Amino acid sequence: MLVFQVALMVALYSFQSLFTRLYSLYYAGTDKNRATPVFSVCYGGFIALISLAAGGFSFRPSGQTWLLAVLGAAMLLLYNRSMIEAGNRGSYSFLMMASMFGGILVPLLTGILFLGERLSGLQIFAVLLMLGSMAVINARGVSLRGNPGSYYLWCALLFLANGLYGVILNLQARAMDGGERTEMLTILFAVSALAAAAPLLRQRNFSGFRMGGKAAVCLAVCCVSAAAAANLLLSILPRMPSGILYTVDNGGVLVLSILYSLLLFHERLRWEQAVGMLAAVVSICLINLG
Repeated sequence: MLVFQVALMVALYSFQSLFTRLYSLYYAGTDKNRATPVFSVCYGGFIALISLAAGGFSFRPSGQTWLLAVLGAAMLLLYNRSMIEAGNRGSYSFLMMASMFGGILVPLLTGILFLGERLSGLQIFAVLLMLGSMAVINARGVSLRGNPGSYYLWCALLFLANGLYGVILNLQARAMDGGERTEMLTILFAVSALAAAAPLLRQRNFSGFRMGGKAAVCLAVCCVSAAAAANLLLSILPRMPSGILYTVDNGGVLVLSILYSLLLFHERLRWEQAVGMLAAVVSICLINLG
């Protein structure tokens, strides 16, 4: 049952990634620069509403959930800001590696050092193999020449933001033993939506929400997938080491995303991608054996 839930969670997160890309492709607003803030507002607000509805509109969060949800929203905002700022300054492949490495290593080390999580030697090897697969897949696009120092600062913040976001979700899931999931997600995404909406409200310019029908459908599917995946994540975290779960999640989504690119966008498979995908699949198998 747990294996099925993890597989479903990975599939849902991969759908989120796919339909985010399709949203960007089909966005029909007159100013393409507004695609991202509009997405953030709709994404956060929609997931908050879906989560609240999934809980029967019962909303009784503890003080601990309030605190962790607000901290999670802060990390989500820092992640989005770091992704944009780093992307404007240098190599996209390197910043993606920083994000994925942070999403695996920070929860893994936090779990081992502070939460008593234990990994077998085979699982540790599998995690290292997964990190290696991610490096191989992104190797061709990495360029470290000519990047300003601020680029590496934003990459470091991206590493920490993605990792700490995972740690915060893990802490709430363990503290509540999987409970108050809907409250956690409602607060987290509502706060992030309000923060994203603030600049638009100041400017009083809402033309970006005229995104077109195709983009709206893609955004809706993305939000439903993300809400379901986040609920599954919070229910699974108390039952397995967070570092293992985030390794499988990040690796599985990466492999599926490459497959979507090959099948739906007719991109050509590079040898680095083939080797990296094979290593990622072997890593997931070894984690299960461990």
